[in-house]
Amino acid sequence: MPSGKQGAGRAAWWGLALVLVLAGGLWAPLAAAQPAARVAIVFATGGLGDQSFNDSAYEGVKWAQDELGIAFDYVEPTAVAEYETLLTRFAQTRRYDLIISIGFDQADALSVVADRFPNQKFALVDTVLEKPNVAAYVYKEAERGFLLGAIAGLMTQRTEDPKINGANVIGVVGGMDIPLINANIAGYIAGAKFVNPSVEVRYSYVGDWADPARGKELAFAQIDQGVDIIWAAAGRSGLGVIQAAQERNIYAIGADSDQGHVAPGHILTNGMKYVNNTVFLAISQVLDGSFRGGIHVLGVAEGGLGYSESLVPADIQAQVNELAARIISGELAPPETIDGVDAWLAAHR
Repeated sequence: MPSGKQGAGRAAWWGLALVLVLAGGLWAPLAAAQPAARVAIVFATGGLGDQSFNDSAYEGVKWAQDELGIAFDYVEPTAVAEYETLLTRFAQTRRYDLIISIGFDQADALSVVADRFPNQKFALVDTVLEKPNVAAYVYKEAERGFLLGAIAGLMTQRTEDPKINGANVIGVVGGMDIPLINANIAGYIAGAKFVNPSVEVRYSYVGDWADPARGKELAFAQIDQGVDIIWAAAGRSGLGVIQAAQERNIYAIGADSDQGHVAPGHILTNGMKYVNNTVFLAISQVLDGSFRGGIHVLGVAEGGLGYSESLVPADIQAQVNELAARIISGELAPPETIDGVDAWLAAHR
């Protein structure tokens, strides 16, 4: 389901407009207006400036500041070991209506802190955690991978394009060898082979979310094997993948946010994970009283995942939109594991 129009997409995606009016008339001189809520956010270790996951989350909290009138504080950890301390410091103040953890690797730390502060509301983005005071938002990663794989599988056959060679090989560089990334890769392989059975798919892992140099090295290795479209599913490390694609004049696929500005003319599409919408949703649920702990699953149907139109030819968009509709209807449920791809393809041919 294409989406690169963030401003208009927000209204369409949520189908609502939230207006909070502060009653009471004018405040006394020098007195500051009270925010609608106070929010704290602990970013993933890649930090702001990744032009991907963290930046999308920051956009969401800024959106809530502008439209809902909240105030927020944030920290940028540099190591997983910092998470528990930082979450504890925020919780100890007892001044935040919601504390948001960004990224799957905060689950262990948040599990401990949520138990210590049972009356504090927490949100966790991108992994599961079953605590009554934690709303955990997760994504159907394989669905996004499937749509991107279909785009790449179709596009790599367009040899009249100067960025496409005749090898019929595409690739993906993942940040870590973990289930979350592997679900994306599984979907990517399945989507590519669903539309182009003879395509080959290379994949490798950086082992870090913030190592662009290693990402670039792995991308070069795949390009040397004939890859002409490569997905940078690696956080800040993905910036190195995109740079390699630009230098070798092939296509890259961005991750999480629209990264078209990073390498103009080389970003075929972006695997959109609407973390901004998720952060905004979590905050709005606290404000309207609908916040509840538990697992909240977002996929293509829920507007949590999609792709950007970017440089995708119109006829390929049409084919991929048909696949998206089949995912939304439940007809197609892409495989979640790499080992399960062959059996899934055999069952859907």
